[in-house]
Amino acid sequence: MNYLTIISTCYCGDGAVKLEKARQLLEIYGKGLLQQEEILDQLRSVREKVGLLNAHMTAMNMGKTCTRCAATPKGGCCSVYMGNENNDALLLLMNILAGVDVRPVCDNGVECCFLGIGGCILLFKPIFCLNYLCKRIQKESNSEELMKLELKTGILLTAQSDLEQLLIRFLQVER
Repeated sequence: MNYLTIISTCYCGDGAVKLEKARQLLEIYGKGLLQQEEILDQLRSVREKVGLLNAHMTAMNMGKTCTRCAATPKGGCCSVYMGNENNDALLLLMNILAGVDVRPVCDNGVECCFLGIGGCILLFKPIFCLNYLCKRIQKESNSEELMKLELKTGILLTAQSDLEQLLIRFLQVER
């Protein structure tokens, strides 16, 4: 698969189209991907970094902050628009390869389709979802907490990007 095909098919369309593309990639390339030690190592590395970021977010009490916001009439940044625009087939494929049962869990037309009752079902999240710090989070956190959050987020996003590049290189090799 050439780079232009990857770009035009993995990053375009709504959430359902991207999920279908991720499933197609899994069906065709999944076994080969899971035989690549470099990809397996990077999956483990990203998972570890997710754990470190989640622990810091828990220490910051962000779950309570975000839940309180989501319960308001216009609350929550996890909208259907965000769910359609911010994920892509490769990110969804990464989640599937990591063992996540990636499927729409919300179909109310308002919230992201991957937003379950316990939060986002994705282990590896889109860049926007990790980078966005609303005013409420900024207000309820001190500068040291925010600095650590941004550092851990940057480390995680770099690792996710590295994994994405490994997937792209694998897909580009003629098989």
